[in-house]
Amino acid sequence: MELYHLRTFVTVAEEGHLTRASERLFTSQPAVSAQIKALEEELGVTLFDRTPRGMQLTAAGDRLLAAARTTLSSADSLLHEARSLRDELIGSVRIGLNTDARFLRLIALQAALAERHPRLELEFMAGSTGANLPALRIGRLDASFISGACDDPRLASWVLCEEELAVAAPAAWRERLVAADVAALARQPWVFTSEDCAHYGVMRSLFEAHGCTPRKTVLANQEDALAAMVEGGFGLGIMRRELVVAGEAEGRLHLLPMTLPTVSLRFACLRQRADDPLLKAVITTIAGLWGVAVVGEQRRAV
Repeated sequence: MELYHLRTFVTVAEEGHLTRASERLFTSQPAVSAQIKALEEELGVTLFDRTPRGMQLTAAGDRLLAAARTTLSSADSLLHEARSLRDELIGSVRIGLNTDARFLRLIALQAALAERHPRLELEFMAGSTGANLPALRIGRLDASFISGACDDPRLASWVLCEEELAVAAPAAWRERLVAADVAALARQPWVFTSEDCAHYGVMRSLFEAHGCTPRKTVLANQEDALAAMVEGGFGLGIMRRELVVAGEAEGRLHLLPMTLPTVSLRFACLRQRADDPLLKAVITTIAGLWGVAVVGEQRRAV
């Protein structure tokens, strides 16, 4: 029995489908099927019932799933302990991004880690909070920047700062929006983000509190795309306040005089991997760059 057999078993159990499990494991569906069959033959029990709806655990499979997870967790702990004994960290960490590199201080992060751990490689993957969270849960990302609340018990997260938000309008709309109340703003065209974006939650709360719904014209999930749509006159949008202030100073945007709630910028990873020496090095460095002390999962200013 190999560890990859157990990893395949657990993945198929979690996904309930051979195709999704193969995508998560970056292998082919026949390979996943063959590994499950080999494990069943070695254990002498049937782990899954093959049904038109997918792979369903048998009673035996359900009983063995917890033991398989425990075995994999122990193997991961052994690997982490071995890494901690090395004189230097060697490996790579794939990090999901949810906004621009400047705001996330990626240049400073890369420089600091290159100096302290020259054989630790960072891979920055563009995305969004909504896309990064599922990728983090299934292991396609090792860690990720995310915005908003993080109440998934499988994840550990650390608050880096509170993002100040503002309503941005095209510069040419300045006079058009003088003294506009929330109901009047809802009648204007809006550039939306996706529903799993923290900015969308702020927008929805704003209008729901006043019993109205904003008018959607286009969806832009990246900060630069959203700014371009607003600047181009396609509608209002919710952006980081600093970007709107800069855009107004350059005559490209207009900042509406409204106060919006903040959203938390966080750095997150799977809870079971929080003690991985590679991730600990990244987390410690990020905490230093943002001026926070990591104490459990709380943010404490330093």
